[in-house]
Amino acid sequence: MHKSLTFEELNIGDKETIKVTVNKDKVDAFADATGDYNPIHVDEEYAAKSQFKKTIVHGVLLTGIISGLLGTKLPGLGTVAREMNAKFTHPAFVGEELTAEVEVIKKIDKIKICILKYRVLNAAGKVVVKGKAKVIPKS
Repeated sequence: MHKSLTFEELNIGDKETIKVTVNKDKVDAFADATGDYNPIHVDEEYAAKSQFKKTIVHGVLLTGIISGLLGTKLPGLGTVAREMNAKFTHPAFVGEELTAEVEVIKKIDKIKICILKYRVLNAAGKVVVKGKAKVIPKS
């Protein structure tokens, strides 16, 4: 279900979570959309010889999942991202179920901007990416 919260309706501590499986079709579609055909992401034979031993999800695809969460659930429809930073801490493997979480940690009243922290975890509970997003909720 999509939400659409205004700056005034948001509270520090508000949270949203989604689960998503990033399968090969999603990774291939992302590679097609961006031109990033790095074989560590799209070639299982190549990846098998890498330090990871299997294909890994593009890091920016992971932050894209966060963008989707921000734009549909918290704050929701009409949200504009002003800034996102990310730290990639562990590989996410193609086909893994991932949990994405966002939480409002600060509101800047003067300019009606919210700061949310986020993270994506794999099925084992390891954080694969974490960061903060500065967003403008809908008016």
